[in-house]
Amino acid sequence: MISVGIVGASGFTGEELVKLLLKHPDVSLDVLTSRTHAGKKVSDCIKLGTGLDKKFLEPAVDNLSHCDVVFFASPNGVAMDMARELVKNDIRLIDISADFRIPDAEIWEQWYGQKHTSPELIEQSVYGLPEMKNQRDKITNAKIIANPGCYPTSSLLSLLPILDVIDEQRIIINATSGITGAGRNLNPDKLFAPGTENYQAYAVAKHRHYPEMLNQIQHINKNTDVLFVPHLSSIERGIYSTHYLTIKDLDLDHLYDVYDDYYKDSQFIKIINQTYPKLGEVNTTNDCLISLFSSSDKNEDSNLVIISAIDNLMKGASGQAVQNMNIMFGLKESTGLV
Repeated sequence: MISVGIVGASGFTGEELVKLLLKHPDVSLDVLTSRTHAGKKVSDCIKLGTGLDKKFLEPAVDNLSHCDVVFFASPNGVAMDMARELVKNDIRLIDISADFRIPDAEIWEQWYGQKHTSPELIEQSVYGLPEMKNQRDKITNAKIIANPGCYPTSSLLSLLPILDVIDEQRIIINATSGITGAGRNLNPDKLFAPGTENYQAYAVAKHRHYPEMLNQIQHINKNTDVLFVPHLSSIERGIYSTHYLTIKDLDLDHLYDVYDDYYKDSQFIKIINQTYPKLGEVNTTNDCLISLFSSSDKNEDSNLVIISAIDNLMKGASGQAVQNMNIMFGLKESTGLV
């Protein structure tokens, strides 16, 4: 059995992770930490639907020293402070926060407003998007997995198959998140609560997922740029992303073949032929639905619209983290996820 610890187990992402790992056949869920609820029974703080006779511990390295792998479902800045000692003790890390997603520490510090305390570990980390070309082998051997953000997951999966063939251009991305994407410690003065039937743009030109997304896109095609506008909806969970590109001599049928081929070994990616994805179809799953549309079938200069849908707590966070753990430890990728 894989001995697992979770730092920050009481938030939305941590709760989802606990639920997934409780039913995972190869996992022993040994340590759950929460700064807010340390000493309290887990079952008194989060709704698990099943008994779990454990108490939350303080997020300390000593409490995690016997784990094989530690997940960080914690605020930004926690993982990097604990990573050095955990890695030294041969414990593998899967960080669902943003501490290791951006390869340049100075850029990370500009966007996250704090000093990176383990910059030497950034180059040891692997970006945990398994569906990227050749990424599964890197994940298998990684000591630190930087689990991608929810918006980058949705957009990268939408764009990966064509990034290396498109011309220089700015890709426009409009993406909407469910309210759980804002975290459990929601500031009501800035956002809004579930059930308020509200919808708004936010963090235009300054969302922290932008540099992560741009870095991965430009690593494949340096001639592309991104205009990313995030939106928040009062629906509970999900990411719905629409991407706008211009493609010369667009052949939509051929593009569908390109996408089918790229994702032929990726069971969680579903290419749906010119059918609009729906968030309800991915709710509580690790799936990503992708569909392509065009202003015309063939034109010298056509507009391509790529639409994707994921569950922000699953493929956008905890589900993808478990998928990465399965790859790390040589398990079937879908174990505990289907």
